[in-house]
Amino acid sequence: MPIKKAAFSALAGLALLSAGAQAQKEEQIPLPEEQGEAKMEVAVDTSAAAVPAAPKFTPVYLSNSPDLNAYYMYADGGMDANWFVGYSNCWMVKLPAAPVGRFSKAFIGARLGRSKSTPKPDKPWELSPIQGKIFMALSQSLAFTSQQTYFLVENSDIPREPTPKDSLEGVGAAQWFWAEVPVSSIASDKPNYLALWSNSEALSSASNSPIVAGGEMRGVAEQRVWVNSTLKGTPPRESDSSPGTSISSMSPAMVIKLVPVNEARVIVRALTLTPSDMGPVAAFSAIGQDISAAWLEISPDRFTWSRISRIFTAPPYSMTFTKAMLPTEDTYFIRAVAQDNLSNTGYSKELTISRKDIP
Repeated sequence: MPIKKAAFSALAGLALLSAGAQAQKEEQIPLPEEQGEAKMEVAVDTSAAAVPAAPKFTPVYLSNSPDLNAYYMYADGGMDANWFVGYSNCWMVKLPAAPVGRFSKAFIGARLGRSKSTPKPDKPWELSPIQGKIFMALSQSLAFTSQQTYFLVENSDIPREPTPKDSLEGVGAAQWFWAEVPVSSIASDKPNYLALWSNSEALSSASNSPIVAGGEMRGVAEQRVWVNSTLKGTPPRESDSSPGTSISSMSPAMVIKLVPVNEARVIVRALTLTPSDMGPVAAFSAIGQDISAAWLEISPDRFTWSRISRIFTAPPYSMTFTKAMLPTEDTYFIRAVAQDNLSNTGYSKELTISRKDIP
């Protein structure tokens, strides 16, 4: 399994917290006539001895469906309706203005599933995920600049579509992936628009690309959804250009998440390495409310960390190390990381792992 940089802001938006108490800033989505942003600091105790406090708030979602679980179509299995995200399929949605309020973080996200696999060049009897990147953009019009573009997720991290004859790791239901954006980029006085696409030519059709989940829209008269199949690897850049084909009564699972200031904490502990014939098995536990993602990271120097495991969305949290997963250095530090739905992040104590200890 290749090492991936811990740029997890494409999946969930890392909110790095130190082991001591730190300050968490909030931003305010201003009224149109207001100038600047009000700020305050909230002390957060992230020590291992602390007991996680219940969140005082839940996220605010801007969505074309009031129920995010209503986005169940296409991305979990069955008919895909050609709702693929790729080089030649850019999805766009119109979302309402945000409520005026104070928020600590903001994210744009999409529910994606059914990434495809391809035979390995050197081992054609084994299938590996097709490589490619998925991006999202946020604007107040149907034109999106490069400055408004954010990396969302690697195609290899999206749950894989099963095949009739092969056993594949990472097969499962579609998942939500998030990219953090500035709170100030969310408008409270006008609609917000999102775009979703890939710049990878390898993702060109429903047979080789991931699928975005869909859901019904009811009681919506105005146009809110478009798909553009004429642009290649980019969203619309000019507001006067055609956004593409409009879709009525259905919407892809593309939303904005606003996180109010909160006092929730995530604790990660009991990281262990247990020898086995296959290699050391790393396991850990995560404590908090609404844990949404967990993973393992390694570092040769305690400064640069890389995610080495897949993203776990539910316990048990464990993986087996093999020599192929590690680069050439002899010894590494390993830690476990978990994150809740409010983007609070916790870290375990570090352990060491050596190549000589791996069969």
